[in-house]
Amino acid sequence: MKRVAVLFGPLDVSRDFIDYPYFADLGAVQNAAVLRAEGRDVALVDALAMPGSTLRAREAGRVELGAPLDEWLARVPPDRDAYVVALTPFHRPPARDPLLGETLAHLRRVAPHAPVVLADLYQSGQHVVDAPSEALAVAYPEVAAILRYEAERDLGPLLDELDGWRPGDAPRLRRGADLEGLHGLPLPAWELVDVPAYFALHDAIVAGLGRPAWAFPIDGGSMPLVTTRGCPYRCVHCSSNPGTRVDGRQVAPKTQRRHALAELDALLAKLCALGARRVHLLDELVNVNEAHFDGVLELLSRHGLSFEVPNGMRADYVLPRHLRAMRGRLTTLSVSAESGSPRVVAEVVHKQLDLADVTRVAVDARALSVPMLVHFMIGLPGERREEINETLEVAARLHEDTGAFSSVQFATPLPGTALAARAREAGRRVLPLIDDFGPHFQRSPSLETEGATLEELVAFRAAYDERVRAADAAPAVRAWLTHRCNNRCSFCLVGTGPQLDGDERAVLATLRAARRGGARRLEVTGGEPTLAPSLFALLAEARRLGYDDVTLRTNGRRASYEPFARRLLDAGVTRVIVPLHGADAETHAWHVGVDEAFEQARLGLSTLARLGAPSLELDVACAVTRRTVGALREVAELARSLGATALRLEALASFGPSTSSVAVEPSSVGARAIELADAMHGRLRVLVENLPRCFVPGRPELVAPRERWVDVGDRSGVALVRRVRRPACEACVHAAACDGFVADDQGAPTWRMSAVDAAPSAGQ
Repeated sequence: MKRVAVLFGPLDVSRDFIDYPYFADLGAVQNAAVLRAEGRDVALVDALAMPGSTLRAREAGRVELGAPLDEWLARVPPDRDAYVVALTPFHRPPARDPLLGETLAHLRRVAPHAPVVLADLYQSGQHVVDAPSEALAVAYPEVAAILRYEAERDLGPLLDELDGWRPGDAPRLRRGADLEGLHGLPLPAWELVDVPAYFALHDAIVAGLGRPAWAFPIDGGSMPLVTTRGCPYRCVHCSSNPGTRVDGRQVAPKTQRRHALAELDALLAKLCALGARRVHLLDELVNVNEAHFDGVLELLSRHGLSFEVPNGMRADYVLPRHLRAMRGRLTTLSVSAESGSPRVVAEVVHKQLDLADVTRVAVDARALSVPMLVHFMIGLPGERREEINETLEVAARLHEDTGAFSSVQFATPLPGTALAARAREAGRRVLPLIDDFGPHFQRSPSLETEGATLEELVAFRAAYDERVRAADAAPAVRAWLTHRCNNRCSFCLVGTGPQLDGDERAVLATLRAARRGGARRLEVTGGEPTLAPSLFALLAEARRLGYDDVTLRTNGRRASYEPFARRLLDAGVTRVIVPLHGADAETHAWHVGVDEAFEQARLGLSTLARLGAPSLELDVACAVTRRTVGALREVAELARSLGATALRLEALASFGPSTSSVAVEPSSVGARAIELADAMHGRLRVLVENLPRCFVPGRPELVAPRERWVDVGDRSGVALVRRVRRPACEACVHAAACDGFVADDQGAPTWRMSAVDAAPSAGQ
């Protein structure tokens, strides 16, 4: 077999792919070099490196990378003695991939007597979907042979063996043997590749996928390489060193083989000559050997190359000098913690790692301005629910404290891994082999465990995502303008205390500082903020600074006067929240201690609705007490008739002197909230406040998302409410985004005579 074509076709991938399809041709380029070194006449036809190679949208959220199939097939020479066609994880083995299937059918038409070898051409660094070769042979009956895993030792002999192949012969199934060492391998045959077209495809992918940022950017002249193959560690989820396992069982030692630094020096020089400005090191674990990693960093510096390490490094081997070498030349330092639970890391993942090293590197990376990404996963067999929350808490704290981005994925049992074998033995719910595993790492779990169902894993991750969004968002300012109030609610801590105004200078200073930090949302509260002399000065300053989301919490009584209501709206208020603690004057007065408050609040609501329509958002708040809990439907109907678009049900916190005598059990509040939301669906939005979301199961939309606040002007201590977790919180799917319960012994804190220092706090 002297004349051989090595073919890498266009790829049909999910938009949520894992790994790096735009670099999946590295094995084809390397094996083309090996075949040439054996004296063969090799044509390399790479769909990722042709004029016109680009990104095209396909159905169901999928995209196609590379040249159009017909244009690529037109470049395939019809006169070769044999064809080697690359098989990648993106072909979703063992199902028949449409593009690959059309390729093989084309080869059988134009070269019916030339054998076709379907080969992994595995280079390390990308996941392996270890489908049985027998199943692949059924899916692709056109092929003469299937070669799995590393191909360099076995591809040439297999081609020679196929010299006498005839159509109809049974396919030969081979497992490629790992190279014992990488020394002496010819440099990848990049000279056979249209490198400018390769770079153009990468630029098109970056533009076409529409991602706001790339942790490992591929535009601007990026090329792949591996400096090592394999990994000596045995993490349960990893598919590295696929030739050392059978059905997930380890049958041979896992090793790592390294290219000599002199060979890497020559390869980097070759890549630079071809126009590379950045290289992606696709090694499974590039820094496991300190001397090798030091040498690689020195070579990259000498050649003036930026670099990315998308598969990540071990945190315990990342030293300060490595971070200094990465600064300004690496977009993102990626490390894997896998879990925040030391037990899970050691006993479930089998990763020999001290999690303290992850924190150490994150702190050092922040000090040196090296962006960092830390990988975690949830949904492992043997992982308890409490340990899932432990992982989410560690991941969130790491992000909040060091700025490192913590990526939480779902444990995905790729076929052939120990994780898949363990899941199969446990009889767990696993998605079919033919499914595309890529999207399941990020979007939908594929493995149900004894600790959590698929649906619960989604809820765990959703709570974590909510917490991260809150941490990343600019904080909202909550300004306590006064503790004076013209109501006397028995369950309220503020209105029954000393009638003090807030510190106007502190409030304005915080407003300005928060805006410089990106804040756009302001909530004005009290006491009764319409009694504060500083109200309109604050609103004017907020408008001048650019706050475009301004909420006023008021009892609504002064808004019953049309000139005052108009002045509020002219000042830039965009949302008003007014309480109606009952659907009639007697019930409302029983709660607020003022007979005329109900009529004034009702008139205030209708006036604001009339003057502010349609842009003003108008909410009604109702404390759920023993007197209101049975009449919430009436309150909702009244709120809607007055022009409100939302009803906020307030579970009472243990503040005021009479709270304990009028409060309702949280479970009752949650149940009534769900009933009312269903009854008012499409007519009035229902929200619940001061209630952990576990009391509204399955209805996350009823609880306002977590938000980060800067509180200023509070002299009552309300902003410093102490929250506690109860035993049930440890395993709750909402724990990552929930601060728990208001402490039962909260009581009325000691009155503060000076403004509380402004400090960020998180709450629901």
